[in-house]
Amino acid sequence: MLDADHCGTTACVAVVRKEANHSVLYVSNVGDTRAVLSKNGVAERLSKDHKATDPAEIDRVKSVGGSIMDNRVAGGLAITRALGDHAYKSFGVTGTPYTVRHILRPFDKYLIIASDGIWDTVSDE
Repeated sequence: MLDADHCGTTACVAVVRKEANHSVLYVSNVGDTRAVLSKNGVAERLSKDHKATDPAEIDRVKSVGGSIMDNRVAGGLAITRALGDHAYKSFGVTGTPYTVRHILRPFDKYLIIASDGIWDTVSDE
């Protein structure tokens, strides 16, 4: 039987919708799955990596009574936001995403969404 309390995932989703006279890109993520937009050949990160090494995330986890040990939530999980990982919810892990709204322009060429398996080996550029 699968132990669902200790299973989880990161995620990033992008949606484009028409608003007034613009196409608007919404990007939301939890964990370290990242979205990078190419704007005239320059990379712009649209997501936020939720790692237990990020000062803002450390503060957030501690503010709800959680702990960071060895750059991991409660000494076990390297990310501070995830879908699932229920065993870590009482230690400050949340599924609340970071969300950004971006009005698309003609020079916005493409969006890359990938997990840490890619971003740990290549730069946003």
